[in-house]
Amino acid sequence: MYPTLFYIGSIRIDTYSVVWFIALSLAIIWAIKRLEIYELDEDEARHIMAISFLFMLLGARSYEYIRNFHIYVEHPSYLLDLNRGGLHEFGAVAGAFLSALVLCAFSKKISFAKLCDAAAPPAMLAIAIGRWGCFLNGCCVGLPTKFFTGVHFPRDHVDLFRHPVQIYYSVIAALIVIILLYVEKKILPLQKKNYHSVIAPLTLILYGLMRFAVVSFRDYAPMLTMIKYSWTYRGIMTTLPFALIWLGYSVFKLRRAARV
Repeated sequence: MYPTLFYIGSIRIDTYSVVWFIALSLAIIWAIKRLEIYELDEDEARHIMAISFLFMLLGARSYEYIRNFHIYVEHPSYLLDLNRGGLHEFGAVAGAFLSALVLCAFSKKISFAKLCDAAAPPAMLAIAIGRWGCFLNGCCVGLPTKFFTGVHFPRDHVDLFRHPVQIYYSVIAALIVIILLYVEKKILPLQKKNYHSVIAPLTLILYGLMRFAVVSFRDYAPMLTMIKYSWTYRGIMTTLPFALIWLGYSVFKLRRAARV
């Protein structure tokens, strides 16, 4: 693993932060290029995306504080120490989603559904790239395994190999991007007359399924325990029914419109 990329004097530049910065930058650039596909006002959309990006970072870090609240109460100095704790993926998604929802509600030019559809594939691309930062940092490790995908992490005994769950996340997220782009190509012609969001709810569903698929390989509590006690997985459990209803309604309305 390569947790430290290089030093600038006494300042440590860590690989985790650099990879996630690259991932998010590429996602934003791609999302901006996709605005034209959904006929969104570029200036207004960029304004909303810029604010949502800040709330995404705030949500990612705030969720870390909430999740490990007792640690930060005991050690307040850790609050501003970015080397302790990281950016939480679920908090980032929640922060960006909710802030965009509020901003679009006050905008007369931007459709929240269209903005979400435009941003969804880039968001999954960010996860596909960013998870390599977790892998190179040696965090978010998996359970011990003798399977051929097993990877040795420096902090472990020389004979111990673990599931590289960071790479599992990355590969599945990349596959989700491909699925979303395929569905988008098929569904866009139907959305020209009567727009109903498909890509955003489909992304929420696939993201949730990805998290549940990989959690059983993570090196902490068993999956059922995680679902019961983890805020992340309880949040996903709450979101999935909503996303399924949203997707089902959109598909129904689009199919109905196509028959007219």
